[in-house]
Amino acid sequence: MRHKIIFFIVATILIPISVCVYGQKVVPIKVETLDTTPTTVITGQALKQVYIIKFIDLSHLGEEIIIEEEALDQKFLGDFDVLSFEIDRETKQGQFLENWWYLNYTLRVINPKKGPQVIPSFTIPWKHKKSGQERNDPGIEIDYGLKTEEVNLNYVTTIPEKITSLAIRDRIDFGIFRTRGLVFYIASWILLIFPLGFWLAVFVRRFRHSSDVNSPEKENVKIEEVFLVDSKNTKISLWKARKNLRKYIRKLKRMGSHSGEFSFDAPGIMPGLYGALMDFLRITIPHSTIGTTGVEMLDLVKKMKNGFKNESVRRLAERAACYQNHIEESGKIHYFWPTDPVDDAKILNSSLRQTGRLSVLIGLAYFIKNFFKKIFNRER
Repeated sequence: MRHKIIFFIVATILIPISVCVYGQKVVPIKVETLDTTPTTVITGQALKQVYIIKFIDLSHLGEEIIIEEEALDQKFLGDFDVLSFEIDRETKQGQFLENWWYLNYTLRVINPKKGPQVIPSFTIPWKHKKSGQERNDPGIEIDYGLKTEEVNLNYVTTIPEKITSLAIRDRIDFGIFRTRGLVFYIASWILLIFPLGFWLAVFVRRFRHSSDVNSPEKENVKIEEVFLVDSKNTKISLWKARKNLRKYIRKLKRMGSHSGEFSFDAPGIMPGLYGALMDFLRITIPHSTIGTTGVEMLDLVKKMKNGFKNESVRRLAERAACYQNHIEESGKIHYFWPTDPVDDAKILNSSLRQTGRLSVLIGLAYFIKNFFKKIFNRER
């Protein structure tokens, strides 16, 4: 009889408990509330409150726990202002693969009354997406039963009792100046080094140019060296030929700019200028070959149709023929340039520019000018 009474008492206690446990819904998500740092704050002081959301990774079943992140980013938590909110995510392997979300809130309180303050509890909405469902499926029910715990802390006010208006909140975010400071730091070094490097490069280039011009090896240049100066470059683009010719035209112009000195620089410039001019003419003039000389180029140009562009090519060919005749007079390049170097450079530069992409527009203007000129002459 005694054992029956004990069995009846135990059954009366355990059966309801087992029924409750069996009927309880298993939730694959939970939240933990960590301690506040610091636990005592003054008016306007920033404090950090962290919550940890832990939920099981159900991706192997084709399912997913979805947390409504938009609801977590709040402006206020009770009397506390939310200064910033960040989420740190990590995955941990235990009995199950779990996702841990760290909700980092930076808070402050501004209140004229000192004493204990409470960070209230708030809801973390989430939903369980089953296999075959979409994330945005409206049929998925959102669970609002997951809540954080309240957090108690001590608050010391620094606001005088006579002040009734508390319009002292400043929500202006001036950003972090670390990146901007780094940009200005790098820019200052660039502005310090770049000018020095630029002037050093200019000085070295000018020094090399002067050493090349005054080199005694270029005083006695034979005719064969001039005519074959660029014979290896049988394949050269029009752009490169034009660029090379412009370079030597600039050298010729600089040579003529120094009064009384240009006569001693002719041997250093004429071979390169003649070779660059012939390269450009070979590409521009039809039926010209690598063996065509400057005089022969002029003959080929005369056989071409009259036109504004061909007129510019003819002037270039005349200069090439002039250089060839100048070289062939004595078998080597004289110290003296055959004409005024400045005028020669202007003719070459003007003729080269008129053979470029704008030659069509320049030729049209030239045609209109001649047309009205003829009409004017007829009227006279």
